[in-house]
Amino acid sequence: MAVGTKIMVRRNVIVRKLDSLEALGAVTNICSDKTGTLTQGKMVVKKAWVIPEGTYTVGESSNSLDPTSAGISFTATSPYDDSKIPKIERHKSPFLPAGEFIDKGFLQHYLNVATFCNLATVDRHRDTQEWFARGDPTEIAIQVFANRFDWGRRRFTQGDNPAWIQTSEYPFDSDVKRMTVIFQYSRGDIEDGYERWAFMKGAVEGVLEACAFVQLADKAVPLGDEIQQTILKNMEVLGSQGLRVLALAQRSLDAQVEGRDECPRHDVEKGMTLLGLIGLYDPPRVGTADAVKQCHRAGINVHMVTGDHAETARAIAMEIGIIPRNVQSLASDVISAMVMTAAHFDGLSDKEIDSLPVLPLVIARCAPQTKVRMVEALHRRGKFVAMTGDGVNDSPALKRADVGIGMGMAGSDVAKNASDIILIDDNFASILNSIEEGRRMFDNIKKFVLHLLAENIAQACTLLIGLVFKDASGLSWPPSYGLGNGGSFR
Repeated sequence: MAVGTKIMVRRNVIVRKLDSLEALGAVTNICSDKTGTLTQGKMVVKKAWVIPEGTYTVGESSNSLDPTSAGISFTATSPYDDSKIPKIERHKSPFLPAGEFIDKGFLQHYLNVATFCNLATVDRHRDTQEWFARGDPTEIAIQVFANRFDWGRRRFTQGDNPAWIQTSEYPFDSDVKRMTVIFQYSRGDIEDGYERWAFMKGAVEGVLEACAFVQLADKAVPLGDEIQQTILKNMEVLGSQGLRVLALAQRSLDAQVEGRDECPRHDVEKGMTLLGLIGLYDPPRVGTADAVKQCHRAGINVHMVTGDHAETARAIAMEIGIIPRNVQSLASDVISAMVMTAAHFDGLSDKEIDSLPVLPLVIARCAPQTKVRMVEALHRRGKFVAMTGDGVNDSPALKRADVGIGMGMAGSDVAKNASDIILIDDNFASILNSIEEGRRMFDNIKKFVLHLLAENIAQACTLLIGLVFKDASGLSWPPSYGLGNGGSFR
């Protein structure tokens, strides 16, 4: 085992508990996160749907952090309307510099939410002129998109007299799946000298719960069921393209909220106006598809547990081979059970989960408690489970799994302490390396034990058979063995 731990370090795996090495060899199911593990974790904005205007498409770029490395294409249609047009009939708009579109008024409001409701920073090194960023990969991608239009956060918030000043922040919450910030905007024509705005971004369902209006070309209208269904259709179209979809909304704060320094979250996150959706693409890691294929050959099932939308998760899972491409040839009940949302899965009783033909291969909008229920469901089916996690809330699932796998790069200290092994590079292929090494050590231990048993049994048989043969005095062992002449043995 000690030798095995040294070998695994060279394969980007740190073993925290030696007994987990033997458990690795028996793993039958892996529950893995998507972002950063199955994918590269280097997100880039591909689509931006500004509802009053149309859809902005970002061209291909060789550097995801360089705001100047790609052009922007614009169509005055929504992603859903564009998807209904046959590809051969679609009008391909040219890719132009982003500055060509900045005069559009609603785009500026959209970019305000993107750049201010964001903790990431994007800068350029003075000497090397190389672009670098700090922050969450999702927020970095959105901040890079805003910088393409020269609408970076620092442009408006730094200096002796900044135009925008942040006054409050309501961080992302996994329960509501959104975050909100309050900014103060200085204007000379306002009697008080400034006005305050609340900017919100998050999962589409979470933002829609806080929205009462949607911005159209002429005015903001109430968010009715028909408009909401249209927005969800556009979200599904973007998700089917493998994009992670977020919603952006804003609200001008009224006098009651404006006069208070600290406001309860529920007082701020209501009456918002939806501005549009943004789609981010996170390409799969090189080698992930091969690693998943090798898992299937080794008899290991791979499950994706992710916070993304179901359509996004389905598209990525199909791309890397977790979901078979010929899924339509399977039975209807198997197809419906392969991809579930956390709300659907958590709504089932344990008995209903056990009666499913197969456990979900993809669980979308996954919450920490959903991962725990997934591990328990696999245990009830007699499976040996490895679970990955990087957040503080993932520690219960990591503890409950037979092998908890923490992320060395993006993982929190709490998740690492709750894990049995840690992936140095956060790569799914490293999990396969650890299982391979675990099986090798398990086989070696089994061979060694069999060797000892065979040797000891042979020795025992020799002694027992020797008892049958006796000398002239009737003893099975010579009484004077090892003694000199005339000696005696007593």
